[in-house]
Amino acid sequence: MNLQAIEAFVLSHQLGSISAAAKHMQKNRAQLSQWISNLEIDWNVELFTRSGHKPVLSEQGLKMLPLCEQMLKAQNHLSQQVEQIAQQGCFRLNLGVSSFLQDSTVAKILSRFNHAYPNVDLKIFQRRDELLLNWQGPKLDLAICFYRDAFPNDYTIEPLCEMPLVAVCSATHPLTKEKSPNLQQVLSYTWVTILASSNTQVWDPDSIQRQIEVEQHSLAIELCRQGVGVFVGQQQQLIPYIKSGELKVIAHNDAIANEQLGLVYSKHASPNPTLQALIKVCKAEFNNESSA
Repeated sequence: MNLQAIEAFVLSHQLGSISAAAKHMQKNRAQLSQWISNLEIDWNVELFTRSGHKPVLSEQGLKMLPLCEQMLKAQNHLSQQVEQIAQQGCFRLNLGVSSFLQDSTVAKILSRFNHAYPNVDLKIFQRRDELLLNWQGPKLDLAICFYRDAFPNDYTIEPLCEMPLVAVCSATHPLTKEKSPNLQQVLSYTWVTILASSNTQVWDPDSIQRQIEVEQHSLAIELCRQGVGVFVGQQQQLIPYIKSGELKVIAHNDAIANEQLGLVYSKHASPNPTLQALIKVCKAEFNNESSA
């Protein structure tokens, strides 16, 4: 079905003549006349009466006009949607997130992005940083992770900020009685770790004699508070417990260490507008956190 022919029919009625419709569409009059004649043949109807100089809708034309107007509106709506899709670049993004990051921080980012792009589906993969940097699953459009000194050279890394990580234990833990415990002493105790993250890089995780692995930070912190073991987490996340005296920073030189957090995405494809918007939201969120 020729949508231009339908537009020619509607405009000829609205503007009062086929010539005016042709001028509006930047076509010649003969072409529009042929288009309208073809519609009448295809539909087996008479759209205009052929008496007089101006087109007058026939009885059948009067019935067809609102249907054609609705069709043109639908076509215009479709064009707008196609343009929106083209501008956004996609309606789905796969986002990798370091499981070391606080859920509240990730939620703020996703909330701001969802408000601006409500039609974009997001799939979030919370994994260890080394898994995100050597990803074997569905293609990631972006990863927010700690990258340290080395990362695959086919990735672009945009630094976000440094985040201090701290090793803590409960105020009643035997380590609090050690003034300067050595590495072997620290690793000899039970450690509480996050199942989805490798959060003991400063300490050699292979040398830890016993671990209790959990999936949620809240449970890991609670186990640490109860004196079950040593835990390494974001300093920002642990400060309330340290200030209250429930948790103590281990008296070791490596108990507090800074990790580099960054945005990671492929060098082989330029970020589409939707991905650029997500990157912008991430940068704004961590800039706010850094200045807070």
